[in-house]
Amino acid sequence: MKLAAIFISLFLALLAALWLAFVRAAPPHEVCQRKADILRAEAGNEHGEAVERLLDQYRLGCRKQAEALLQLRGKLVYARHAKCVMAARTLSEAERCG
Repeated sequence: MKLAAIFISLFLALLAALWLAFVRAAPPHEVCQRKADILRAEAGNEHGEAVERLLDQYRLGCRKQAEALLQLRGKLVYARHAKCVMAARTLSEAERCG
């Protein structure tokens, strides 16, 4: 009985660790905000209002695309994509995260 409880506890701990490592990721709105922040940094402050309008449209499209990826391809694929985007330093890196 004691051995079974230890085995079950270890198994649950392993599942939790695997979930944290592979499935847990930022939600779509945070991923899109990261992309928007990168885009804003690359655009600079030269075109203030125009860039903000572009970013609003970009966030909306990005969020729809991220939610579709999550629904159609599953949590593992989305988690890989989200982690890649959050680690990206440039917009081209973020866009290659496919």
